[in-house]
Amino acid sequence: MITILLMILAYILGSVPNALWIGKVFKGIDIREHGSRNTGSTNAARVLGAKLGVLTLILDVSKGLVPTLTAILLKADFFENLTKISNFDYVLVGICAILGHVFSIFMNFKGGKAVATTLGVFLILVPKAILFAAIVFFVVFAISKYVSLSSILAAISLPIFIYFLYQEIIYIILGILIAILIVVKHRSNIERLKNGTESKFSLKNKK
Repeated sequence: MITILLMILAYILGSVPNALWIGKVFKGIDIREHGSRNTGSTNAARVLGAKLGVLTLILDVSKGLVPTLTAILLKADFFENLTKISNFDYVLVGICAILGHVFSIFMNFKGGKAVATTLGVFLILVPKAILFAAIVFFVVFAISKYVSLSSILAAISLPIFIYFLYQEIIYIILGILIAILIVVKHRSNIERLKNGTESKFSLKNKK
């Protein structure tokens, strides 16, 4: 019962469209009508400025981190006899947070590309693997300046790092599934990368 409740709450939290609401509150704009029209932190940084972009990133990461961490805390000895939460339950909670971000109930089941919320989930489940995936991201970004390409390659590398560092089959499967989801959500970016029309990341000063 506790797992089902956590899954529902994780989905609702994951559904919160931070970039959309921040854009409306602080700038009076609908971010879906500007830049790449995506509600992720990259477009938020481009359209709303670095500070609000960072705020969006932190909140989007928290959408995955908070419910997953809550599930793990409920696994602690003090609660264990009452909750009986397993590693599989952590995965279910994390998946719900990610799906909420991608298919938000607040945006007619549309949403972001899952990268930041996935980071939050795996930061709790497999922190060492996330560290190495982050290195892949920053190396690719330093060379290419493409956030999309960096995100795709980092996502693909993640289940590989999970395999070598943790060898936990349920986490490996989750990593593979989320990598596929992230690649699919970036299919338009992939087409632009092929055509040479993908935008490189840059920030404009915004007040």
